[in-house]
Amino acid sequence: MRGLLAWGAYVPYARLDRKAIGAALGAAAGAGTRAVASYDEDTTSMGVEAARSALRGVPVAPDAVYFATADPAYLDKTNATAIHAALDLPASAAAFDMLGSVRSAAGALRAALDARGPALAVLSDVRTGLAGGGDESLGGDAAAAFLFGEGPIVAEPLGHASQTAEFLDRWRVPASPRRASGRSASASTRTCRSARPRWPRPSSRPVSPRPPSRC
Repeated sequence: MRGLLAWGAYVPYARLDRKAIGAALGAAAGAGTRAVASYDEDTTSMGVEAARSALRGVPVAPDAVYFATADPAYLDKTNATAIHAALDLPASAAAFDMLGSVRSAAGALRAALDARGPALAVLSDVRTGLAGGGDESLGGDAAAAFLFGEGPIVAEPLGHASQTAEFLDRWRVPASPRRASGRSASASTRTCRSARPRWPRPSSRPVSPRPPSRC
């Protein structure tokens, strides 16, 4: 039976007290702390630690590595190959990136579960956002890894299904820490004035362009 053989996790040592966030912003930011990656950590290095924890003591080497993150250390270059190298996997083991969206994690898990041989899904993120936003106070930096395959499993998948549709939910442009929200089935609608400049109409007094609105 195919299922979950092992798992591992990595949470950075550093913590940021949410009370300190609230004090700096003059607003409530919740209780407790959030995990913060150190200056020399990124999603790849955290993914390596989680993967090592998952494979420790398991006599199974994955035939494929699926790495999911919304904050990759590199673009164009495959990040999963660094995890592959750190785990000293054979050259025949494939390594794939699944980047750009937090929902890539679900795709990596599904791909590892549906693979023919042993497969490792590595999920890692460094969550940043606007000052006072939910990603800053409620998010956290961490990584997790899940090894799927045949053998003495620790968890059995009971079923899964997919329903795909294109709709606006959360997005950001590359190289921007700002995440925007739009209309979705579970999110309230945010309306903004158009950022398009107001150009003068024919035979009317010139009007200065309106600066882009912020919302």
